Amino acid sequence: MSHTITLAVVVAALVRQGDRLSVPEPAFCKALSELGKRRGIDVYVCSADSFDAEPGRLTAWRWGEAGWSPGAAAPPDIVYDRSFFTSFAQRLAANRLLQRLRLLKRYRILGGGLPGKADVHEALRRHPELAGHLPPSSRFQAGEHSVAELLKPHAHGVVLKPSAGMQGKGVVHLARSLQGEGVIAKGRSGSNRVVQRQFASDSACDRWLERVTDGVSYIVQPYLMLRGDDDKPFDVRLLLQKDGDGRWTITGSVVRTGQPGTLTSNLHGGGSAEPALQALADKFGAPKAERLLSRLHTISMQTAVQLENEFGRLAELGLDLGIEPDGSIWLLEANSKPGRSSFRLIRDDAAWRLAVERPLSYAQWLVNRSLPFATVADSKHNRTATFISGSQKRPFNVQEVHR
Repeated sequence: MSHTITLAVVVAALVRQGDRLSVPEPAFCKALSELGKRRGIDVYVCSADSFDAEPGRLTAWRWGEAGWSPGAAAPPDIVYDRSFFTSFAQRLAANRLLQRLRLLKRYRILGGGLPGKADVHEALRRHPELAGHLPPSSRFQAGEHSVAELLKPHAHGVVLKPSAGMQGKGVVHLARSLQGEGVIAKGRSGSNRVVQRQFASDSACDRWLERVTDGVSYIVQPYLMLRGDDDKPFDVRLLLQKDGDGRWTITGSVVRTGQPGTLTSNLHGGGSAEPALQALADKFGAPKAERLLSRLHTISMQTAVQLENEFGRLAELGLDLGIEPDGSIWLLEANSKPGRSSFRLIRDDAAWRLAVERPLSYAQWLVNRSLPFATVADSKHNRTATFISGSQKRPFNVQEVHR
């Protein structure tokens, strides 16, 4: 390697508490920094306020024996976007940072992002083998869709999800009360607080939905019976990442289980995690669990390829899949900024180590290769096609290898 690779982990904000720094995803950023040093990669963390535009100087934070310390940083070779914005102002500031860094050096983004849930759903429906694993979904606009209209065709109710939501925040299940009149709403607010409301009339629920969804894009889906005999909701989270050869690999999988009677199994909402094969064996028996997990892997790899064909090069994906009691599999969510804390919770040291290593390995592969062309695989027909990068929707962000 001719020079030390610089990798900037860009976050939405860095919070200083006296002489100490609060870094988002502290365990991951620390592990990334420590492993980067051993691999000859200068890993630092920065946010929009790390850059002084007048002299063009970047001050970043590195992990060392004394914790996180500030210091001058060279413009990055690779930008690893781990920004989770809490405001539009943060998003604008981050965009300005990336634009200014681009003037200093032509860096590469480790992997691009995804649009909202509705656009991702439409893109995946264009894949013939994935379409059957997608819940029926449509865009929701309060005032244009009444509760009576939504609930009429669905005996178990519907689920409303923020199109750009994450961690189960803002997800609401609407269903008829046991008496058949009025509406019950259960879920979580945008601040992740438990929501449980009962409305005597559809019109009262309509007015409430207008308030809680005001200015936020939502999608609506039928409520699926994705819970076990214990009435606990569960799903399977798979982490897919590019490896040191630019190929998709499955890093690990966990089953996340929520509290009895709750809507989501997300860990931020009080859920727990177990190794996927073990948890599925407990629910379905060992032989069926192995078949289900194999099918989940196939669906996940197909999803990664399809999303890259539609939206450009990605580095990693967190996929959430649900399984009904009869074994039907539903692809619920795709996240291009996945977490990996569940591997630490279940003490899967091998998966946690890979989850940290693979972004670094892929960063090295990106820097050490010159790719004027992009190779795209068609897994259904077992063939590849090569495109000049300018022919893609996002030419700077095209998938190099699909395997």
